[in-house]
Amino acid sequence: MNSKWVLWMFIGLLAAALAACQPASPAQPEPTSLSPTLPPTQIPTGIPPTETPMPTPTLISPTPTRRNVQSLRESADLGTGKGPAYSQDWSPDGLLLATTDTDQIRLWNTSTRRETGVLTGHTDFIWGLAWSPPAPDGTSLLASASQDGYVRLWDVTTGATTATLQTGWAYCVDWSPDGQQLAVGTNSGEVQIWDVASQQMLHTWQSPTHTAVLSLGWSPDGNTIASGEWAGEIYLWDVATGQVHQTITGYSNEPSDVNGLAWSPDGSTLATTHPDGQVRLWDPATGQLTQTIDAHTGWARGIAWSPDGNLLASTGQDRRIVVWDPLTGLAYAEQHHNHLPVWSVSWSPDGAMVASGAGDYEQRHVGATIVWRVP
Repeated sequence: MNSKWVLWMFIGLLAAALAACQPASPAQPEPTSLSPTLPPTQIPTGIPPTETPMPTPTLISPTPTRRNVQSLRESADLGTGKGPAYSQDWSPDGLLLATTDTDQIRLWNTSTRRETGVLTGHTDFIWGLAWSPPAPDGTSLLASASQDGYVRLWDVTTGATTATLQTGWAYCVDWSPDGQQLAVGTNSGEVQIWDVASQQMLHTWQSPTHTAVLSLGWSPDGNTIASGEWAGEIYLWDVATGQVHQTITGYSNEPSDVNGLAWSPDGSTLATTHPDGQVRLWDPATGQLTQTIDAHTGWARGIAWSPDGNLLASTGQDRRIVVWDPLTGLAYAEQHHNHLPVWSVSWSPDGAMVASGAGDYEQRHVGATIVWRVP
């Protein structure tokens, strides 16, 4: 065999073997105007119309689990069969807690866990209670709103009614910061302003929607009254003129009765509760929603700020009382009340305790109130 031909044959076989050992390269598509070839670190900015971009992830604070939500500790169980506790309020000195019980008002000494008195005179369910700011001599009156058509003022030291105001079915009451006037919310959609000394009605402001005023609150500076309605509207009334200067509406497509309403102690925030289980926080200066808390399953009912404004308590149809951090909207502490829906909530003046009142709707003498110590 020719030696030159053998040499060329050997070189060919060697080249074929080396080629077989190299990894195959993937086929690259030809660049087009819609799919340009890009360096690995470059991100395309153009997206074909048929594609939907993935949303940018939003960092959300984790929902608190039960192990990092503290438990409220029971301080006093004020008994069953006394309610419904649609409303309650602590006396300014913190010595007494007043609670509703059908057409009666019960007074409790929470340190001894004993009932100290029962106020009688109403003839139908009582919906609202509020203690007046203390007078210079330290005394305070208790106002009660009833569906019997009257608001009564009480001297709790004697158990006597000091005034009977013919208001029509009244759901709620609140005092002016100086204690000289009383605001009343009625079933006919009125906000009434009464002079306490003369027992005369000074003003009647008719709701634009003519629906029941379920909740109201006098601002800490005394200049504004907020009213919450059965139809969901929230009105801010100028006390000096009697005109609505802020209307909050259209924030929910669901029934949005304003079951509870409370001003923060500094007047910067208004808190409300609604049938969708949410607690909503509002800027009263602008009417803007600043925070929504998914607080309860079923109706959210009672709402109350701690005296220092750092915590917010709510109650609801789910038989729970929950204390919230209003800045983050996260639960701080909670507890199940009992087997009944929880209607009302109030803080002791020193902020150490919070009370929750339960009951069945329009079931006479079915309810309970529990006082909890806040951790």
